[in-house]
Amino acid sequence: PQPNRRHHHSKTMTKRPRPTRPEAATPAPTAPAATLPPSADAILTAAASVIAARGAQRDSGTGGGTPQERSMAATVAAFNAIEGTQLTERQGWAFMQVLKMVRGATTARNGLHNGDDALDGAAYAALGGEAAARAAAQGGRL
Repeated sequence: PQPNRRHHHSKTMTKRPRPTRPEAATPAPTAPAATLPPSADAILTAAASVIAARGAQRDSGTGGGTPQERSMAATVAAFNAIEGTQLTERQGWAFMQVLKMVRGATTARNGLHNGDDALDGAAYAALGGEAAARAAAQGGRL
């Protein structure tokens, strides 16, 4: 075998390990904390901040004004085209709420808590309420 030319100091063929990708920045579930839990209004305030922050990352800017998380309509349209279903935007947000509820229940059964489940669940509830109100105002299907 030919020596590895990247390592001139080595007589044997050695390869450097490839760097691995860092894991997604998802907060790890934590054991019950000794401090007081966040209040409901603090969770809702944080959820509003999350909606705005995710909007700044993901909004296409077509709506004008402050960017906000509004990806569900496109997501549901794509899902409906693939699956031949007729989910509404509100139902898409409801699906995400259920996902967070299931994750929270599973985490709790493991004796842990992940505040992200409540935070995202609150945000999805608000986005679903907004979608329902918009559909009702336009005479659409909720």
